[in-house]
Amino acid sequence: MASKQVRILVVEDETIVALDLKNSLKVLGYDVVGTACSGEEAIAKADQTRPDLVLMDIILKGSMDGVQAADSIRATLNIPVIFLTACADERTLQRAKVTEAFGYLLKPFEERELHGHIEIALYKHHMEKALRESEERYSLATLGANDGLWDWNLENREIYYSPRWKSMLGYEEAQIGRSPDDWFKRMHPADRVGVEKKLAQHITGLSSHFESEYRILDASGTYRWMLCRGLALRNGNGKAHRIAGSQTDITDRKVYNPLTGMPNRILLMDRLERALKRIQRQQTAFAVVALDVDGLRMINDSLGYVVADQLLSQVARRIQGCLSSQDTIAHCGTDDFVLLLEDIKNARNATIAVARVLRELEQPFQVDGETVYVTASAGITLGTKDYSRPEELLRDASAAMNRAKAAGKGRCEIFDRDMRAAAVARLKLESDFRKAFEQQEFRVHYQPIVCLRTGRLSGFEALVRWQRPGEMVLPGDFIGLAESADLIVPLENFVLRTSCAQVAKWQSSQSPEDQLTLNVNLSAKHYSHPDLVKDLKDILRESGLESRNLGLEITESVLMENTATIAETLSAIRDLNVQVHMDDFGTGYSSLSYLHRFPIDTLKIDRSFVGNLGMSEETWKIVQAILHLAQNLGMDVIAEGIENLMQMRMLQSLGCQYGQGYYFSKPLDPREIGSLLAMQFPWAVAFDKSAGRVLPFAAEAV
Repeated sequence: MASKQVRILVVEDETIVALDLKNSLKVLGYDVVGTACSGEEAIAKADQTRPDLVLMDIILKGSMDGVQAADSIRATLNIPVIFLTACADERTLQRAKVTEAFGYLLKPFEERELHGHIEIALYKHHMEKALRESEERYSLATLGANDGLWDWNLENREIYYSPRWKSMLGYEEAQIGRSPDDWFKRMHPADRVGVEKKLAQHITGLSSHFESEYRILDASGTYRWMLCRGLALRNGNGKAHRIAGSQTDITDRKVYNPLTGMPNRILLMDRLERALKRIQRQQTAFAVVALDVDGLRMINDSLGYVVADQLLSQVARRIQGCLSSQDTIAHCGTDDFVLLLEDIKNARNATIAVARVLRELEQPFQVDGETVYVTASAGITLGTKDYSRPEELLRDASAAMNRAKAAGKGRCEIFDRDMRAAAVARLKLESDFRKAFEQQEFRVHYQPIVCLRTGRLSGFEALVRWQRPGEMVLPGDFIGLAESADLIVPLENFVLRTSCAQVAKWQSSQSPEDQLTLNVNLSAKHYSHPDLVKDLKDILRESGLESRNLGLEITESVLMENTATIAETLSAIRDLNVQVHMDDFGTGYSSLSYLHRFPIDTLKIDRSFVGNLGMSEETWKIVQAILHLAQNLGMDVIAEGIENLMQMRMLQSLGCQYGQGYYFSKPLDPREIGSLLAMQFPWAVAFDKSAGRVLPFAAEAV
């Protein structure tokens, strides 16, 4: 495609010179769009024809000379001008400069000189026009961008901050200079070192680009979260001489939970810091509430995360509806909320506010066509001058909340110093508990299970112990700790592996007809663990224990947590020929409903019933009913907590098959069990037929 012919306007007051110049330009391949002999005519024809270039004489007819005409054409039409003149005095040259002329050629000149000046002038004008358009685009982009732009000249150490960069932080144009300190001195002290390190890595070529998140102080004194990105320009040697980029305000994304729209932990900590500063300056009180919502995880497991998210959003709205607009409600985890209650004068005010929240959460929720219920536990700590850091407030509120959960659902506790001591002790215990795995401090003890008809040793229940230096810790003091520390599954796998191997070893020394069984209690978390069945297969294979001799105990509370998942897991366990025992039967609300829904082999009568035998006619009837029910369903029954001969005799008279308790033996370590197996059992005398006339119920029992 042929290039466009350059169009030129000739301004010359001498007609012969103008014609000669016109002919020369045509020979050189240019298109002369017109000629003019005065400044006024030159301006008019330039506006009419819009040439690419004007060749301008300085001495012209009329009141306006060429310099004045050139200045007007440049200012209004932005057309490049080359002066063709015989004037070479200093004053005329200085006047011509102001017009920003693209050339100054003295008469007489040759055609090749004219051609060179014209081509250079056209190229220069083209480049200036492109640069100006680029600058205009950059200026428009800067003004229109939502992000703040910055441009750092590394050679003179100056940074250009766009108007948006300044306004997004609430600063006026004059409040931010061009120094790097105008940026870095406003960064949060905890973030500045990291930002400077990442910048240095990119500038020195250690990273492909610069990107960092940090907090920066705005004009109101609040820290806002920013995402900053940049890219360096390098010379031929790879050295960076300039770096430019953008700054994006991500405060909302960073500090608000995307599901509930509530502040998250980051924003909560900032507001707690502010509350602490206020209380140091003036007598303003506040309260911090740790709120744990029970039931959300069960909904997630049973109905799916979509329904659980809908429920969570409703829970958040209900909490918000109970509090004032000046209070902060932070969503800090799946089922954890923290409330910052402002202008709370005393513990009573805080308790009233929290009670209102708990009552509201007890009301049923409608989610995806289902009616669901949740409860909550709350812990309160009052903000006082004794606190210096937000972490201390959260720690104490959480300690009070844990006390409330331990006391039962739907409760509220106020923090006191005893809780702090307990929390410190618990922290020490948790630290020691984690070390106990490394130092192999856990032991398995075995409590005998006895056949109440023959007195034969039927098997054992495996019970874990923690052998701390200087003391033996029972499960009641650390199982909850294991669950909260996510160590319950490894701990129970240790018990399974150890006890299966041990019982298989004892079985090898017994006669084949004397089969020893093993009962192990697993937690709710373990029954929901995806590797449970696989781990059971591996443990049984490695230990050599017959699967039919292993019984896994499960409580009603576990069955209630996730019915669908538990049913599937129990079915897979039964497929392995492993037995399933329902522990603490009769103490829950819906025990009977589970007997036909789940593959249960054995019922364990809770020790609370056994302990009241002979003391309450109602207890006798309950135990009798359990035994009749089990018999009709083809299930075995084990009675726990037998502590005396009378309790055993009463259970024998009711037809209970198995029993365990201190009357027979306390839990023993493997060495003691070894001795027990090698001797006559201590309880054997109670099953001696010759003792029938002196032992109550003996005739019915044997």
